[in-house]
Amino acid sequence: MQINQETINEIREKNDILSLVSQYVKLEKRGRNYVGLCPFHDEKTPSFSVSPEKQICHCFGCKKGGNVFQFLEQIENISFVEAVRRLGENVGIEVAGEQKVVVANDNMKMIEMHELLRDYYHYVLKAIKEAEPALQYLYDRGFTDELINQEKIGYSPDISHFANDFLEKRGFDKALAYEAGLLSRNEENFTYYDRFRDRIMFPINNAQGHTVGFSGRTYKDQQPKYLNSPETPIFQKRQLLYHLDVARKSIRKQDEVLLLEGFMDVIKVNHAGLSNAIATMGTALSREHQLQLKKLADNITLMFDGDNAGVEATLGVGETLLNAGNNVYVVPLRKGMDPDEMIKEMGQERFVSYVEHNKIAFVSFKMRQMTHEVASNDLVYEQKLNEIVQNIGLVKSPVIRKKILHEASELFKVDFDSLNFEVSKYIPKREQVVTSPVQQVSYSKQERAERTVLKHFFMDKTLFMKMQDALTLNHFKKPAHQTIYEALTGYYTTEDEFQISQFLSGVSSESHSDVISIDNMMINEHPSIEEINDYIYVIHAQQEEKRTLQELKKELKQAVAEGDIENRNRLMQQIIILNRQKKQS
Repeated sequence: MQINQETINEIREKNDILSLVSQYVKLEKRGRNYVGLCPFHDEKTPSFSVSPEKQICHCFGCKKGGNVFQFLEQIENISFVEAVRRLGENVGIEVAGEQKVVVANDNMKMIEMHELLRDYYHYVLKAIKEAEPALQYLYDRGFTDELINQEKIGYSPDISHFANDFLEKRGFDKALAYEAGLLSRNEENFTYYDRFRDRIMFPINNAQGHTVGFSGRTYKDQQPKYLNSPETPIFQKRQLLYHLDVARKSIRKQDEVLLLEGFMDVIKVNHAGLSNAIATMGTALSREHQLQLKKLADNITLMFDGDNAGVEATLGVGETLLNAGNNVYVVPLRKGMDPDEMIKEMGQERFVSYVEHNKIAFVSFKMRQMTHEVASNDLVYEQKLNEIVQNIGLVKSPVIRKKILHEASELFKVDFDSLNFEVSKYIPKREQVVTSPVQQVSYSKQERAERTVLKHFFMDKTLFMKMQDALTLNHFKKPAHQTIYEALTGYYTTEDEFQISQFLSGVSSESHSDVISIDNMMINEHPSIEEINDYIYVIHAQQEEKRTLQELKKELKQAVAEGDIENRNRLMQQIIILNRQKKQS
C-alpha cells in the first residue's frame, strides 16, 4: 500500500514525539530534552532521551528510537503503514485505502484466532437463547450493555466443538489453536475439543491492545469459578498487566498506578470513573511486573480486598514495591468488602471520592496492622520497630517520611529525634541521573572528517550541492556514512532544509544511531571553504592510501610468486610503514 508522502509528512508534523513517548515512558525534563528509563531494555539509570525540538527519541544504550513512526513501530511491534494509520487517527487524518495484513508468524496467528473468537463470543452472548442466563447474570451483577460492549464480553456455548469448528472453517491449524490455549486435546487419540464451554468470556488484552487470552467465568456453580487461558507464547501472566492498554494514558497523566487484585475489580472500578486501574492476572507480582510499573509511574496505590487475605496481599506487594524504589500508597477498603461491593453500597460517585480522599502511605498502613501486637508483645515490639525504621528509610519524599516518623514515634513511644537518627542510616544514596550516558567512541582521522562533513551537509543544503562533485559515495569509509550520504542525495531533491525526524524515515534503522550522533555534534556553524576542503582532503588522502596499500599488496603477491626476495622485502617495508601511519592517524 502506497501512502502519499505529503500525508505522511503532515501526520508526522501534527503528532508530538513527547506526547507519544510519554504514554509509554515516565519522562523528566533535563535541559532542553526529556529522559526516562528505556522501554526497550532493562536499566536502572535513564538512557532514553526525547528531543521535542528535533522531534526524535533515542536510547543511548540499546540504540532504539527515531521519529514518531519508528517509535510506535518498535514499541507496538507493528508495520510502518499501521503506525501511520494510528497516528493519523490521533490527529484526524484518515489514511485512505486498505492493506491486507499478512500474518507472518505463529504468535500473530494466535492473536488473530483470539480476536476472531472474541468477536464471535461477543456476538453469541446476545444472539442465542442458550446465552440468556449468562447475560442475565451479568445484568444482575451491574453490567450494562455499554460496559459489555466496551469490554467485548462474550459467551462460549456448551458445545465441545464450537470454537474447534469455527477455527477449522477459517483455515487455522488445530495444533496451533491448542498451543494458543483455545482448544484442549485428548492425549490418547489426539482429538481436539473446546477449552471453554458454557462460560462468560472476558477477553484479556496485552499492553498493545491485542487479545491474547480469556478468563471464562461460570454463572452457575461450576468449578473453578474462573477458567483462565494457560501459559502460552502470547499469554504469560508474569508479563501481563490487565487493562494497561486502556489505562496507560491516565497513568501517565496522573503519574499514578491504581493496582487491584483481579480483572473484574478493574472493570468495575474503571466503569466507576477511575481510569488508571490495572491488575495482575491472579499471580504474584513478578520481576517483569515490577519493571513495567517502575517505568509507568512513580506512585503506586494498592487497593486490594478488605478481608484478611487482601490485607496480607497488600503487605506483601507493598513491601516488594517499596524495596523497588516506588512511592507506595494504600486505599484501605471496608472490612470484608471488595471494590465491586463498595461501589454497590456507596454508588460510583461516592466511591470515587472515597478512593481519592483515603490514600495513606504504605508504611503507615503497615503500622496500623501491627498496633495490637506492638502494644501487647515486647518481643514483637522490637522486631516491628526495626522493620518500620528500615521501611521509613525507603520512603523517598522527605515530607511523607516526616509524617510517618511522627506516627511511628507515637505508636512505639520513641523520641522523634532518636527515631529520625536511626532512620537516616537506611536512607539510600540516590543514584545520580545521567542525562546523556553516551559511551565514548574512538574515531579514526577519516571517520572524524566524514562525520564533520556530514554534519555540515545536514546544516547547509547549498554546501552539499556544491561539494557533490568533490565527494562520491565511495569516498566514505564507514558503510553507515555511505548510507547517510546516499540518503541525503535523495532527501535534498525534494527538501530545502534538513529535519532529522523526517530524514530518519529515509535511512535504515541500523544507521539511526549514527545519524543522531552526527546531528548532536558541536561544530563551527560557519566554516570557511578552506576548512571544508581540509576535511575533504583528509577523506581523499585516506582513500588514496587505501588504493596505494592495495597496489602494494598486489605487487607483493607477485614478487612472492616470482621469488624476488629483494623486491618482496622492500614492498613489505612500505606496507608496514603505511599501516603504522594509518594507526597513528
